[in-house]
Amino acid sequence: MSINNSMTVAGYYLVSPTEAHGFVRNADGSITTFIVPGSLWTEPESINDNGEIAGFYLLADGAPRGFERLADGRVVISESAGPPDGPEAQPVSINAYQGVAGNYPPDPATSAGFVRYANGNFSTFSYAEEADYPTVVTGLNANGTVVGYVSHGGGAESAFYRHPDGVSQQFSVPVPGENSRDFNFATVADAINAGGTIIGWYINCENACGYTVTGGYIRSPQGVFTFFSPPGTLLTVPEPGITTGAGSLTAPHWLSINSDGSIAGSYIDAHQVQHGFVRCPSGDTTSFDPPNGKMTTATAINDAGAIVGTTYYQSAPSVPAGFLRVPVTQPATP
Repeated sequence: MSINNSMTVAGYYLVSPTEAHGFVRNADGSITTFIVPGSLWTEPESINDNGEIAGFYLLADGAPRGFERLADGRVVISESAGPPDGPEAQPVSINAYQGVAGNYPPDPATSAGFVRYANGNFSTFSYAEEADYPTVVTGLNANGTVVGYVSHGGGAESAFYRHPDGVSQQFSVPVPGENSRDFNFATVADAINAGGTIIGWYINCENACGYTVTGGYIRSPQGVFTFFSPPGTLLTVPEPGITTGAGSLTAPHWLSINSDGSIAGSYIDAHQVQHGFVRCPSGDTTSFDPPNGKMTTATAINDAGAIVGTTYYQSAPSVPAGFLRVPVTQPATP
C-alpha cells in the first residue's frame, strides 16, 4: 500500500476472505506482521519516513476506526481515534510530523474530511453545503496540505486542496483544446507531493457521459495544468479479486507522485490487461509488469523512484502478491 524513503513497505494480507492483518517489510526483506488487538481487519494505508503507519481497523460491528502504529511497534488506538463527533474514521495518509488525514464516517454518500494533528487535536471539514454529498480526502503532504474531491450529485465531481491554515479551493480541469471557460464533467485529486504539485484524473462528458476516465492531469502549485495518458485507460477502480476492506473509500491510491514529480499508476490496455506505468518529469512514460506477473496495480512511489504494488503470478492467477520495483542505476561511462 505504501513505501517510504527508507524502502520500508506497509500493507496488508488476507488470512481469510473476511480477516486481514497488517505487515511492515523492511529494506533487508524482513517482514513483521501485526493486528490491532481485537480487530477482524487491520489495513495500513500509509507509512511516513519515520516508520509510523496510519490505517484503519474493523471490529465485529464492521465500523472502521483509525489507528497509528509507531516505529517501535506500538499501536495507538482509542475512542478518539476518529473525529470528536464519532469514532468511525478511515485515515488515508500520514506525514512526517504525525499529521493524519482521512474520512469520516466512511460512507461514500455522506463522508467528510478530517486532519488529526500530532497533539491529538482534530480539524474536520466538508464542502457539502448542507447537501448529502460526500467530501473525500485522498492525500496529505509534508506541509499539511490536504487534497481530495467533492461530489455534486449525478457523478459530477470537483477536486480540492486545503492548506493547514484552512484556506482552500475547489477546482476543475479545463477541457483540453476547448474554450478555457469550459470544464470537464469530473475532476478527482488523488495525491500531492511536498512541493504542492497535485495529480489526479478527469472525465469529459462525452458519449452520453459513459464515465470513462479521459486522462490524468498534473496541477502545478501555480495552477498550471499538464495532461498525460498512459498507453491505455487509467485504472481508477479496484481490480476484481483484490479486497480493499469494508468502508474503504480510497484504498489503494491509483496515482502517486514523489518529490521530483515522477508519477506511478496503472492502466488497462485494449486487451483488458492491466499494467503499471511510471511517468518521469520529462513526460517519458514506461510501462512495466513484474517478472511472471500480470494484472499489475502500482500503489506508491518513493523519492528514489521505487514503486510498490500488487500483481498476480502467472502460475497462480487467483492469488495477489506484492512487488517492489527498484530503478537500476546505470554505471557511469568511462
